[in-house]
Amino acid sequence: MANNRPKPALLFTSHPLTGHLTPTLRIAAALAGRGFPVYFLGPTSHRARIASAGAMFLPLQRTADLDDLRYYSPDAPPTPDYWRLSWRRRGLVDFERTWIDVVPDEWASVVGALAEVRRREAGGRGVVLVVEAMFFGVMPLFLGAEVPGGARPRTVALSVTVPFVRSVDVPPFFVEGLGFGAGEEERRRNEAVWAQWEVVTEGLMERLRGKLAEAGAAGAEGLEGPFLSGQNYVCHDRILQMGVPGLFFPRSDWPKQFRFIGVLPPAEGPSAGWPNLPPWWAEVTKAAETGRKVAVVAQGTVEVDPSDLIIPTIRAMASRAHDVLVVAILGRKGAALPEHVELPLNARVTDYLHYDAVLPFASAWVHNGGYGALQHGIAHGVPMVVTGEGQDKIENARRIEWCGAGVNLGRVAPGVEEVRQAVGLVLDDKRFRQKVRALQKESQELACFDAAEREILALARE
Repeated sequence: MANNRPKPALLFTSHPLTGHLTPTLRIAAALAGRGFPVYFLGPTSHRARIASAGAMFLPLQRTADLDDLRYYSPDAPPTPDYWRLSWRRRGLVDFERTWIDVVPDEWASVVGALAEVRRREAGGRGVVLVVEAMFFGVMPLFLGAEVPGGARPRTVALSVTVPFVRSVDVPPFFVEGLGFGAGEEERRRNEAVWAQWEVVTEGLMERLRGKLAEAGAAGAEGLEGPFLSGQNYVCHDRILQMGVPGLFFPRSDWPKQFRFIGVLPPAEGPSAGWPNLPPWWAEVTKAAETGRKVAVVAQGTVEVDPSDLIIPTIRAMASRAHDVLVVAILGRKGAALPEHVELPLNARVTDYLHYDAVLPFASAWVHNGGYGALQHGIAHGVPMVVTGEGQDKIENARRIEWCGAGVNLGRVAPGVEEVRQAVGLVLDDKRFRQKVRALQKESQELACFDAAEREILALARE
């Protein structure tokens, strides 16, 4: 007998950082296009993007309503010395200000949004809450906070980064120099370093428990374990991981509700073509016809100093002007390289360019290890050169290197010669492209949007 139950309404929310919000919004848009009523609790700075994706926008409240481009602006840093701090110290500032301290306002926003969705869907349609995993503001739901107006909804954690879930088999996160190993010695090492991480993050966990209690979570004091060891994942009914198994270190203890759903497929350009293409775009599209390879370099939206990676890449490839075209993307509209930087004949620079427009023509993808950039590399089957520092970038870079999909330079500001060797290696050694194409095939077989819909429907019908 056919199941005639209506599709559930979906309430999405995400940490408001662009790198978390963008992939979450792609999933929301895809499911809206498949007939789900979709609501999105997000920052007002992204209201237009959310609305254009086919979701009903619901605003985050008070301190939860973060404008990430303003937060990470070099002209107005969150603390006066922010950009002089090490990436670890900046991470602590971010954890406190944008993850933990905002939890009470995030939870109030969730409660209000859930009430609004239930009011609009009063005809009996169920509601599934789809939460990007780094949005801590939903955790009170699982720790005794009251949910006015109804029972706890089914929930899905959408993981758009490396999953920060503790494992006996995998080295602790943010600890450099620990390679993957599957033996008993490595397991003992992992356990010892996790114990050290628990001591190091004791202050963050105490701060988190306090903010959860402030939000009404009566069970906050019972929250145990080191910070970022999986508490914000395993509380959910499903964990949907963007990524493919071949990218990850093998582990024996994935949570039972954990599912891989592949990487996001390339976005389709508008019917009229990609907007705001640079005047030299024809050089990119005709590169293959002339035998030139295209190396694309970008640094994302947080670490935006072009001297870290973009300028070294431009200079590194100047010696290959005969066969390589460099496309540098600065990542912020209106951005420009410093006036003193002289461009070689084979370099083209633009302030902003959609990755899905340019990567189909790329032979090398040079970036600083963000998980979104990594997904783009796999989706397009382009071997990568990554630097990896800050946020989750070290973890991403480790996995790219481990699985053979690219070269990990291991530091945020590599030298010109290091970049020349690494980019030359992925351009000229077919093994890198073969490996990343195998990951691309894995992802295509998982079919990201199909997998997300299937898992959400199964959960709603349980």
